[in-house]
Amino acid sequence: MEEKNIQSNGVAADTTVCPACGKLFTCSRSENCWCATVNVPVDVRKYLALRYESCLCRNCLEKLIHKPGTGKQR
Repeated sequence: MEEKNIQSNGVAADTTVCPACGKLFTCSRSENCWCATVNVPVDVRKYLALRYESCLCRNCLEKLIHKPGTGKQR
């Protein structure tokens, strides 16, 4: 489910469903998106690329960033 809307900074954004938790969140899929300001470690980026085809919500992304061992092979 996606719905277009305009953020306060004038950037078009989609309301989409987080594939990890199922909650709705806003994603502009550009360098203007909220996630562009988040420092995502390389191991977490690799983990995300292997498991998801779309963006995660802020809460799920931050949980992964702060979860020890995320992205590490077990």
